[in-house]
Amino acid sequence: MAKVGFDEKPRVEEAEIASIQWTSSWGSTGSVDKPLPSAPKHTGLQSYFAYAKKTLQSLGLNVFVYVLQHFLGINLNEIPKKPFHRDRLLALLRCMLHVLPFTIAMGEVIINWRGYYVGANIDGLNYMQFAAKLHEMAMQSSLAVIVFCYVRHVLFSGDALPIGALLSGLQLTQISYLWSMELWGIASSKIPLRRRLSVMSMIIIAVLLASTVGPSSAILLIPNLSYWPAGSTHIWLNTTAADLWPSRLDGSMVPSSCSQAANVSSICPASEWHALSDYLSLANGILPAAFLGPFTVSPYSVQLTGQGSLRQLIIQRHIYDNETAPYDQGAAQAATQHSAVADALSATSSLWDIALQNSDSPFFDQRDAVQSIVADNFQPYTLASCGADVIEGESDDRAVAFPIPPGSSLHMLQEADITTDTMLPMFAIEYAALTRSEILGTPGQKSEYRVKWVELPENPFNGSSIGAVILQPTTNETQGILLCNVAAGWGSSSMNMSSSPAASGTGLASSSIYDPDSVLPQADDYSRRIAESVITFELPMFPQRKIDISREWAEYLNPLIPTLNMTVINALMSVKLMDHEDTTSANIILAGLLANGLARTGFNSQLQGEIRTAFNPTLNASIPDGDYWFSGRRDVFTVDPEASRDWVKLRVDSSVEGYGFGLEGIAPKLTVAVLLIYCTLVVGHVCYAAISGVSSTSWDSITEMLALAVNSSPTIQLRNTCAGITQMGVFQLPIRILTSKDAGGEDEDHLELIFGAVDHLVAKRCRVQENHDYGTMHRSSGTMSVHDASASPCRSRRLDGDVLG
Repeated sequence: MAKVGFDEKPRVEEAEIASIQWTSSWGSTGSVDKPLPSAPKHTGLQSYFAYAKKTLQSLGLNVFVYVLQHFLGINLNEIPKKPFHRDRLLALLRCMLHVLPFTIAMGEVIINWRGYYVGANIDGLNYMQFAAKLHEMAMQSSLAVIVFCYVRHVLFSGDALPIGALLSGLQLTQISYLWSMELWGIASSKIPLRRRLSVMSMIIIAVLLASTVGPSSAILLIPNLSYWPAGSTHIWLNTTAADLWPSRLDGSMVPSSCSQAANVSSICPASEWHALSDYLSLANGILPAAFLGPFTVSPYSVQLTGQGSLRQLIIQRHIYDNETAPYDQGAAQAATQHSAVADALSATSSLWDIALQNSDSPFFDQRDAVQSIVADNFQPYTLASCGADVIEGESDDRAVAFPIPPGSSLHMLQEADITTDTMLPMFAIEYAALTRSEILGTPGQKSEYRVKWVELPENPFNGSSIGAVILQPTTNETQGILLCNVAAGWGSSSMNMSSSPAASGTGLASSSIYDPDSVLPQADDYSRRIAESVITFELPMFPQRKIDISREWAEYLNPLIPTLNMTVINALMSVKLMDHEDTTSANIILAGLLANGLARTGFNSQLQGEIRTAFNPTLNASIPDGDYWFSGRRDVFTVDPEASRDWVKLRVDSSVEGYGFGLEGIAPKLTVAVLLIYCTLVVGHVCYAAISGVSSTSWDSITEMLALAVNSSPTIQLRNTCAGITQMGVFQLPIRILTSKDAGGEDEDHLELIFGAVDHLVAKRCRVQENHDYGTMHRSSGTMSVHDASASPCRSRRLDGDVLG
């Protein structure tokens, strides 16, 4: 019989052609013993059918073979078949089953790896669930092909496999196979260790992949609603870092007109002082009095305005828990975005919106657009801690004591003169340079709140920016005072500004601490939770740049309000918080006033540079080049290198909210790893098929394996297994597929399952041959008539001395 060569194309075998019976148009079937009718007319069609049959069988599409022969009126009897071919074309055709699942998997990996924005809304997201499920089924079938290929590779070589590995390709979707007796039978079988490890590794990897490729495909195939990169550029402000974020503030930095609130402009430290009045009023009105009880409810922030931006003044109260001694439990923190930086970011955001009109990118379809300054940006963080004390008349020459620097680490206070000889409800540091009687001379009326600013020395007040003594209204000689320690610093922060496409105008700036884990490596869990929000004060770690404040500059925080004939401090302290002491109000007011004032340094600095433009034919004008901006390749603003050498340079990253593909988070990265492992197995299988040229579709179904088992000689080693298997020994049995003599006793054209140990030379001589037809019945010394079998179907029968249990 002629055999198919290594590089030959499939040929029609004589036995196959001879077995074809043709059905007439009237339904009559010719006998197989009769000659083929009109050979010149039908021989070509027979050849084409044989080619199509081999191709469809290689692709696992046997059902289409049946449909085709039924359509052509061809009936094929079962004939001897080749278990495997040595033909590259058929082997590669068999690998076509990998094409669709592999292509989709690689497409998912690539599109998510590179990132791709889709749009604000996606129609048919539910259908993608079905698509992911179909892809999962295709990949599981692909994995089954790989496992069966490996199993057949071992069996065709004449080597043994544990019986549990024989149909492992059909159990890949069952995760319980990992703890089944079949797998543990493989692990404890007597086959060589190297073979055991390779079989187990292949099966375990395939089972795990079959269980995870589906969810992995769904995660990568279904777009995520998130924020996606939409360009980046550097911006420049025409000021230096020292002027924008100064380490010391004195009166020379402020116009003298800022001493009266009627003349207060946005450049003055006390500008928008009334925002704190709004905060205190909101704190009083959030909950009706009947619901207050022991609760403390405060607004998160109040709004501030700049020249071109809206900002938030954020205030936190009761920042230290009861176990954090010896700090003031009622201290207040405040923070706000720097006005000049927020104005520049707002201008950049507006230009970005305009650039959308001059671009072909999909970013126009988005739910939200955010401009972010992530690094090299600072904003003011302040903290105030006040305690109540009294002055016993003009003859009271006792030195005052201020609360310890809020937020200071304890090692900074080891050498400080901490005293408890005071009415303050917290530890304090005595300041001998100021007596109580000297405080009584503070300008203002005794019936109003007055403030005296005190420059506290670095030693021992390490961490303090300035001190304040607030004199409470009084009508007698005993004067109540609030002794306050105020700290301030520049902390590294990210700033964001949102601009929804549904609304136009200036966006609201927001901020958070930049990388809190790096600036607070030793903070406790409570402080870390605080840091993960937007504000904290943990000296000396954060804020990183301490600010020293002179008394002259601080005076501009408390200008006179001519229309009310009172100072800012008096106006704010008069808005009393319900059921709270004056110390709570003082903490909030001092922290808030200082943060608001610090954010106005370098107020007049502006965004600089020329923006890259492109002509827009629709608008008939040159507007910002959106495609260039959104690509993020280079800066969209250009400045003179010499003039901008000392300017503040910040990077602005743009992002849009919508659906897209990307690798944000841990889950997408893990799913990419799963699909890449699957793709690696597929590539390995294709390379094996291309190099070896081995192609086979035999025994990859339970029915075919059952037919092989029924046509094999029974063995005593399977005694008592006809009703089930409960012992590990059966699953440890080595099994081979070897040739045997046919019924005529001449040729070894029959294949059988052989259990147990087989001599190596016998296994090598009787191994399955490539391109050889097998299919005859095996020899048997004992037979059973149909009558006997039907009369006693459960009776054991003895064949060749072996007993079938």
